[in-house]
Amino acid sequence: MEKETKIQNDIRVALSELGIVRRNNVGTFVTLDGRPIVIGIPGESDLTLFCAGGKTVFIEVKTDVGRQSKIQRKFQAAVERLGYEYIIMRSVDDARRYIEKVKK
Repeated sequence: MEKETKIQNDIRVALSELGIVRRNNVGTFVTLDGRPIVIGIPGESDLTLFCAGGKTVFIEVKTDVGRQSKIQRKFQAAVERLGYEYIIMRSVDDARRYIEKVKK
């Protein structure tokens, strides 16, 4: 089974032909001088795809057996209520299929 990080990187490269792919980081991090900083929105998708024409797509990357957490499902529901597309991708093939769908 491929690791999620490898799958995510392959998906980022594939989707880059549609626009800008942003990797979202969420959590508490420590600065070089030791100060903690909190970034991101809990449950936020792994990737955000910004396409021509103002289309924005939120993408959660999971392995074949990976499942969304409760907070990830809440984030999905929130962005879908606002009219955005939210997709779970498990492979670069999922990304390629999405690219073909968008190009049609």
